[in-house]
Order: sequence, then structure tokens, then C-alpha cells
Amino acid sequence: MKKGKIKFYQRFFFILICFNFLSCNFIKDKIGSYYFNKAKKIAEREEVSEIEIDRFYDYLMKALDYKKDIPKSIDLVEGVTQASLKAGYVKAYENELRFFKKYVEKNPHSWEVYLNIINIFSLKGDLYNLSNLKSDFDRETMKDKNFKILSFIVEVNMLYWVQSYAQISLNNDYDEMIDYLSKYCTYAREIYEIKSESDSGFLNNVSPELIYYFNSTLSDFTTRQNSIKDNCSILEKLNKDQNFQKLVKYTIDGNRHFAKKEYTNAIIYYKAALSIDENFFDARKNLIEAEFQNLLALSLMKRNKDELVDFVYDKTQYLDEMLSEKASRLTNLPFSDNDKFISGVYALKAAMLSVLLDENIGSDKKNKIEKSIRNLLNEAIKYDPANKMAKELISRFASK
Repeated sequence: MKKGKIKFYQRFFFILICFNFLSCNFIKDKIGSYYFNKAKKIAEREEVSEIEIDRFYDYLMKALDYKKDIPKSIDLVEGVTQASLKAGYVKAYENELRFFKKYVEKNPHSWEVYLNIINIFSLKGDLYNLSNLKSDFDRETMKDKNFKILSFIVEVNMLYWVQSYAQISLNNDYDEMIDYLSKYCTYAREIYEIKSESDSGFLNNVSPELIYYFNSTLSDFTTRQNSIKDNCSILEKLNKDQNFQKLVKYTIDGNRHFAKKEYTNAIIYYKAALSIDENFFDARKNLIEAEFQNLLALSLMKRNKDELVDFVYDKTQYLDEMLSEKASRLTNLPFSDNDKFISGVYALKAAMLSVLLDENIGSDKKNKIEKSIRNLLNEAIKYDPANKMAKELISRFASK
């Protein structure tokens, strides 16, 4: 065969292969667009059934099988998911997550979708999946620095959720609190390491979109540095000082019983803490509140509040002593806000003074007590606008 004919057939087969390839891609693109448009039509309807919502996600999943990069699908999914959640469709997040996971498999550098996945787990406080996500990002960090930023964002979210769970554990279990506090401080150390790398320029030349989220997350984290430092200092003290460990443990045990309105048991544990350190204000304030609630219930049963009144006159001085120290940190428990603690002391004193209001007392004395109560409640709200006890007392006085 002549060389000219060979070259002709080579070119012919090359063109044929290219044509088939382009034709195949064209067909796939059309099929992908077909499924995307079917999903879009469902999204544009004013009312849809749960079956149709499921079909919406299924159509988009099929669209990805044929056309991997469909940027418009991201906003479409977010809109349908939010509308579905408002309508009470509980599987919306599950379907959204299923789609986003497939999207990043097809488009491994779609940073916006990674952020959406982080947001889904963060909204639910899903530490298990956030931890797995962080591990996945850490494995990819050596290949691409953008994953370092994603890992940072995940870990900051984990830090905040661990703090929330630890705050709950302060009324539940000491060992659980320690576990959360240990994780919290581990996360904090790793976050500081990434922050240090950022300061050294390690994260230069990464996605501008991720840099925006990184800077925003870092700014929020930075505002909490003093609180983080305090909490981790408490962990260090708990690991070194057995008496301090007992103080915190007894106080948490007391809180658990107090939350269940088991006042007698709560009082026992708070007194155990104060036998170690009588100036441990967390136990001192809660002991007074537990004793007050216990006597209040007994006075209602006996229809006699003489013992309760004597208690109020005797114990308010201890609350005044705490308030005289409010310029310094009063609470020694981790994850406890000092302003909220001070607010709680003001509200407790106001509640105790309200017991003294009686139809048998003179108007001058009554007016004086009411004025003191209002001042205390104003201070309580100033330190913590969300103080439940203070708001209830304010509402009660407003209705009189």
C-alpha cells in the first residue's frame, strides 16, 4: 500500500475517533441537561409532594452521571432543600448531602460544595461526621493546600459544638465534661497551629472563595481566645490538683440533682464541695439556690414561711459578698460565662427578696423591697439579657 493511502486512512480513522468522542460527549451533555431540566421543572412548581421532591434529587443525581459539572444545580438544590425543610420534609438534608457528596466526587475542587457539606453537619452538631470529614481533608492536604483551609473550618465548628455539649455536661456528668474539655483543648491547639501556618504565608495562593471563609472563621475564633485560654487552663489545673478536681466533680454532681429538683441530694454534694473550699462560688451560689427552692416548697406545703423568711435574711449576705467580688472572675467551672454567673446571683437575690413581700408589711417597707427587687432584676438583665429567672420575675411584677 502506498504511503499516501496509509496517511489518508490514518487521518480518516483519527477524525472518525474524534467524531465519535465528540458525538458521545455531546449526547452525554444532552442527557445530563435533560435530567437537570426535569429537576428544575419540579423546583419551579409552587406545590410538590414528597415523592416529587425525592424525584427532584434523583433527577439531579442522574444528571451528574452524564454531565459532571452543573454549577446551577448547587443553588437549585439549596433552594429546594430549604423550602422542603420549612414544609416539614425531614429527609431534605439527607438528600442534599447525598447529592453534594456525589458532586465533589465528580468535581473534587468544587470548594463551595465542600463548604455546604460542612454546613450540613455543623447545623446538626454531628461531631462524628465532622471528624470523618476532617480526616478526609487532612489526607488531601499534602496534595492541595485548599484542603488545609477546609480542615481548619471543620475543626473550628467542632470546637464550638464540643463547647455546647460540655456546657450541658456541667449539669450531668463530670467524666463526660472532662472528655469534652480534653477534645476542646486538642482542637484549640491544632487550630492555633493552622493559624500559625497562615501567618507564615503557608496558605498563600489558595482559592479566594476559601480565603474569605477562612478569614471570617479565624476572626470569630480570635474573639474567643481569652475564653479558650481560660478553659484550657482549668483543664490543666484539673489534671494537676486533686482537690480542685473534687470541687468541680461535687459541684457537677450537685447540679445533676438540682436539675432533677432533687434538692436534698444537691445540697449534700454542694456542701461536700464547700467543705474543701468554702469560697468556691459555683457551689456556694447553687447551694443557696437549692436550699431556697427546698424551703420554698416546704413553706407552701406547711402554709408557713417563717423558716423561709429567716433563711432569706440570713443568706442574702452571702450573695452580696459574691457581688462585691464581681470585678474578678467568680465562676471556676469550664465553659461558664462570668457575666451569666453574676446575672444569676442578681436574679437569685431578687427571687429571695420577693418572699418578703407580704400583705401584712407596711407600704413603706413594701415599696423599698420592690424597688430593691427591680434594681436587682435590671442588673441581672444587664449582665445577661436572656436570664430566664429574671425575665419571669419582671413579667410577674409587670402583671401586678
